[in-house]
Amino acid sequence: MARWLFLFCVSLLFLWIGCSPAARSRKSFDEICGKVEGKTATEVETLLGVPNYRQENRLGDERWLWWNYAVLDGESYPPEVRGQIVHLEITFSDPLRAMGRSLPHAQWRVRQPFGVSYLIPRKKT
Repeated sequence: MARWLFLFCVSLLFLWIGCSPAARSRKSFDEICGKVEGKTATEVETLLGVPNYRQENRLGDERWLWWNYAVLDGESYPPEVRGQIVHLEITFSDPLRAMGRSLPHAQWRVRQPFGVSYLIPRKKT
């Protein structure tokens, strides 16, 4: 009986490991920040792939989201979130808007500062 219980518990463990979410990228959030800084929307899409969601905000900027994309890795994050998979959020703005001109969306750049951020997914209850 104990042997069957042990096998059942091991099977559940492997099932849980196989079903746990994984980040879509092998790069950490910090690595991604460094790669996309100052890039255009087209360059970011080439680096990261098509986002899961796009939204224009009230300032006229555009926000892109990639679900479950990166991991918070490193000593700069508190222990309770370190290693957690997060949604990647990048905001693009038109660099010529301040001069009253406009570029096509593909040439918009990652907004500086704070154009790259993350969202911690809500835990299912």
